[in-house]
Order: sequence, then C-alpha cells, then structure tokens
Amino acid sequence: MDRKRFRENDRLIGTTVEEDAKSGRRQLLACFLASLMSLSAGTVIAGWSPTEGSFKDEDLKMWSTEQESWIISIYVVGALIGALPAGFLGQKYGRKTLLLWLAAPMIAGWVLCLLRLESLFLECLGRFVCGISVGATTVAVPLYAREVSSDVLRGRTGVFLDFMLCAGILYAYVARAVLDGVRQFCLACAVVPVMFVVLFAYVPESPVHLYNVGQYEQAASALRWLRGRWFNVKKEFDQIESSKCLDDELFDRGSKMSAVNKKFLAKVTIISFGLVLVQRMSGAGGVIQYSSTLFKMSGSTIDPNTACIIVGSFQLVASGVSFLLVDKVGRRTLLLTSSAVITACLVLLVVYFSLIEKETLVQSPWRISLLFVLCVFISAFRLGLGPIPWFISTELSPALYGGRIQSMAASFSWSLSFVIMKTFKIFVEANPVLLWCTFAVFSAAGFLFVLFYVPETNNKSREQIHIELIG
Repeated sequence: MDRKRFRENDRLIGTTVEEDAKSGRRQLLACFLASLMSLSAGTVIAGWSPTEGSFKDEDLKMWSTEQESWIISIYVVGALIGALPAGFLGQKYGRKTLLLWLAAPMIAGWVLCLLRLESLFLECLGRFVCGISVGATTVAVPLYAREVSSDVLRGRTGVFLDFMLCAGILYAYVARAVLDGVRQFCLACAVVPVMFVVLFAYVPESPVHLYNVGQYEQAASALRWLRGRWFNVKKEFDQIESSKCLDDELFDRGSKMSAVNKKFLAKVTIISFGLVLVQRMSGAGGVIQYSSTLFKMSGSTIDPNTACIIVGSFQLVASGVSFLLVDKVGRRTLLLTSSAVITACLVLLVVYFSLIEKETLVQSPWRISLLFVLCVFISAFRLGLGPIPWFISTELSPALYGGRIQSMAASFSWSLSFVIMKTFKIFVEANPVLLWCTFAVFSAAGFLFVLFYVPETNNKSREQIHIELIG
C-alpha cells in the first residue's frame, strides 16, 4: 500500500470549528463506549461486600469471615491473571477485538454467580472469571483510549476508565438495594457486557494498531470516523511512523542499548509502578470495599446499603470533576492535590481511632465525623490518584511497548489490591491506628514522589514527553 495516496485531496486538520467539535465528540464517544467494560468491571468490584442485609431476600448465604474475604477478593486474583497477557493480546489482535472478547468471561462469570445454588465454589469461580475480564479491561481500555484520542483530549478519555468504574460501583450499590434478590442482581449486572458488545461493535479499531499491521485503508477509515471525513490522514500517518522510528531508535538495538535508553525505560517503569504503589497503598480500595463496616464503627445508624450509595455517589462526582479538569490543570496538579488531601484525611483517621481506643469518643457527637472524613477521602482519591495511574503509563511508554508496561503495571496493581483486600478488615478491627499510619506514610511519600519525579504530560505529544524524560 502506497501511503502517499492519502496526501491527495486531504484538507488540513480542523478545517472549521464545527469539524473540530464533531471530531472531539466522536473520540469521546468511542472511548465512552469502550469504557462500558469498565462499567461492568465496577459491578464486579461492588457486587459483593460485607454488608448485612445487602439483599432483600435470603439467597445470599452468610459465610464465615474467612470465606467472606475470599468471595470479596477472589476477583482480584482473576484480575491479576487477566492483566498479564492483555497487552500482548491487544498488540497482536487489536484493542477493539480484545475488548469485545472480554465480554465473554464477564457474562460467563455472572451466569456462574446466578447458578451458585449456595455453593461457595461456584460463587468464587464466578467472581474469579469476572475478575479475568476486569484485569484485562484495565489494560485494554487505556491503550484504546490513548490511540484513538488527540493530544488535547487524552486526559479526559483516559479518565473514562475510572469514571465508568465509579458508575459501575454505584450501579451495583443501587441495584443491590432495590432488587429483590441475588439472582435478579446477577442478571442486572450481566446485562451490562451484553449492552457493551451491541454498542461497541460499531466503533472502529484503533487506527494506530491498524497502521502498525499494514491495514492502511482501514486505518484511514478509522481516522476519518474519529476525526472527521476531511481529516489529514497523511499527517497522522507521518506522526505514527515518526513515533515508530523513535521507538526503533531507542529500543531495537538489543544488547547494544545505550545507557541513556536504559535510563529512559527504567524511569518510565519506576513512574508507572510508583504511582500504582501510591494508589493502592493509600488504602482507598479497602475503604471502598468495607465502607459499610467503617460506617458502623462510627456509630452511625445509616442503613448499610444507603451508606454504600453515599460513598458511591461521592466517588462518581469526584471522578466527574477529574474528567473536567484533567486536560485543563494537568495530571501533576491533580495528583499533588489528591495525595495531599488523602494524607491529611489519613492523619485525621489516625487521631480519630487513637481517641476511640482511649474511649474518648464513645459518647461524643464527634464520633460521627468519621463519615465526613471518609467521604472527603474517597472524593480526593477519585480526583487524582484513582484515575491517573491507570492511564499515565500509556502516555509515558513507547508506542510499541505501551501494552507490555501497562500489563505489568496493572498486574502489580492487582497484586497489591489482593493483599489489601485480604488483610484490611483484620487490621481495621485489630489495630486500626497502625493501619492508617501505614497508609498515611505511603500517601505522604507519594506526594513527594509526584512532586520531584513525575513529569507533566498534559497536551504533549509522545515525542515531547520522551525528550523530557531522556533529558
């Protein structure tokens, strides 16, 4: 295929304001539909939590504390396994193709939960199978969003993963509160991936992937669908080719890779893994999963389902604010603000539980302040540390290696998540002061890590980001 043919009769990008606006809407639509799998992942995360009276019937057998912890956390094991090959599969078969495939284990997992018949094994198996899809989704969605988005929209499309996760969590909380039983709940959750397949089937494959496998006609068609029919395809092809050449120059030298190139790759890996570590060790995952338990510890009489819906609503609103701000104020500003507020909230939790241990707050009206601190904590997390670590590695990584680094970072994230899920309730009941102190130290260290080590990627091309990192 002669790529020069795409030069003929191509206008300049953004011929009119109307075409620019339509282009932006198409890109946001594509990423929104891709993120419906994130919505489905959110239902898995919130589907089972230690909330008495979560469902209106008695279908959900009351398990022991150990069994309950496995039911809650087993999906994370599946997510770890699903994330590992997702980058390779997306590179080989395409981002869109992989996302469509991921609907199958999600549906199968919910069907297993539907047919559980009081079986702990089937319940755990269903959650595990769903988890495979959850883990791969956290790799595939950021990669797809990165490759279909222009630089000015990259932050917003990246936040879609977290925003739709929050929407899925809230959807599960509301469904759990209003539906009559576990089986109806499972059906309501299984509908989401089916809806995703129907809608996402009409969205184009990543033009970067199509170009890299030599399907230039399809890549041009995808670009015109995303950017507008008068888009300068040749200009975009030149940018993709330039990015490939830069990657080849940096990393295709085998054992002769220079010290500068090794330093660059190490820096990308450290930033990606460092942000994931700070994200997970903030303790937000445990707070979200065990929010009803923490509400009870405050002495609140709020219904457990209502408490979960309150937390879910705060998450969704904060993630929506992040969506609106990420391309205006930048990634670093949101990360610094998020980690600073989280650290302050964790210090307050240390003080709060220290007073609880001394029985100072037993009859005090200040005991209810835990609810306020938790809501601020969750909102701050979703403003920066929640969404940005999921997609920033795709901005920093070389195009041909983005899938691998994203897979490794996601796998590391789910590994940490499993440890926290399995131990959070034990520590929050046995030694909460030590738990919150540990999280506070990591969050404070995370603030310093972002301040001194994480670059700003807002509205910068891949080449600009690489030059800054190498320098």
